[in-house]
Amino acid sequence: MTAELVKDCGDIKALWTRLRDTDLQITEWRGTRAFVFAPTGSGAADYIQIALGREIEWRAGPIVNPDYRPWGEEDLLDPSWPSQSLPETERLAGPVYRLLDRAGGAFVHIRSFLDRCSRVEREKRKAKRPEIERRVIREVGPQGTRETPFLDAVPDWFEYVPREVRFIQDWGIERPSPGVFEHLGARCSRL
Repeated sequence: MTAELVKDCGDIKALWTRLRDTDLQITEWRGTRAFVFAPTGSGAADYIQIALGREIEWRAGPIVNPDYRPWGEEDLLDPSWPSQSLPETERLAGPVYRLLDRAGGAFVHIRSFLDRCSRVEREKRKAKRPEIERRVIREVGPQGTRETPFLDAVPDWFEYVPREVRFIQDWGIERPSPGVFEHLGARCSRL
């Protein structure tokens, strides 16, 4: 659509006028996802998680809404008007099974993932060491102001354990269910 807009020198009205009478269609892949796993050891974090998708391609509608001219590039490039519920007659392909290509990858070795989370957190805190060592907590009271070095008040600040790691540690010998790191690991999987 961006290339088509360039052909009309960025004129959205001209592009809409040209495309509204064509038979060009928008298609969408819609589906569900599943997480499967396989143990690699006896610990709670000793497994590989695989993210799979089952998707179907649907014809969502014409390339532009013939009844409503888009007023901006966003309306044109990310249309909100195609139907959310599509009849079976609009199915084009599928189901297709594929690995989900997420930021953290379709295959996640959980122990390695947790090690990476710990390492990244440790490096971030280490980089802040000079600032943290200078930080003080000021308490103002009737006897005046009292300053306490931050590290005296929070001596284990550098030993912080990321929530993903704590989750598995708290889980103990129990094995997490598939997909547990889909939401817990979002922060570290982007790293």
